[in-house]
Amino acid sequence: MKDGASVGFPRGWVGGLIAAVRHQQELDLLDDSIARRQMEAIVSRDSKESVDKYVSKVRTAREAAGLAPSGGTPAGITFTTQVKAARMRAVASDSGEDVVEVWMAYDQYASLPGKATDDNPLKDQTTHVFYKWEGDDWKLTEEPKYVKKTSYPMPWDPDSKHAWADDWRLVDVE
Repeated sequence: MKDGASVGFPRGWVGGLIAAVRHQQELDLLDDSIARRQMEAIVSRDSKESVDKYVSKVRTAREAAGLAPSGGTPAGITFTTQVKAARMRAVASDSGEDVVEVWMAYDQYASLPGKATDDNPLKDQTTHVFYKWEGDDWKLTEEPKYVKKTSYPMPWDPDSKHAWADDWRLVDVE
């Protein structure tokens, strides 16, 4: 762990996949200070603007929840992001660079003080990211030369033979 984010993933495409999934599940959703530190730990040196972009999303979420734009997560509130499935493909391996695109299907739950369950979780959300091997770890990148290679997979459905054929795979929950 470094600044609240997992680091030290192995080189190879599977390491890139694991980094993307772990970071999706770890990133803070309401504390802009923690989110900034996490992003600074995982972002490629070529995509530093991604840090401010993510912190801006966190601040927007805070305001939508009726909180001040900046600050910590209110006491007793926790979020859990559970990646259910992922689809990965190599983006730039032919150029000698290790770059992967990872699509993830996930659910997100909130735990509130005095409530046992989330009455309205975010279910069946989808996102995608690019990670590249940089130095000795996988780093999040939004470099245009990779982003322009975005693929558009079949939608994730656990019962779909088409999603399976499009390389969607279940993520093993620890």
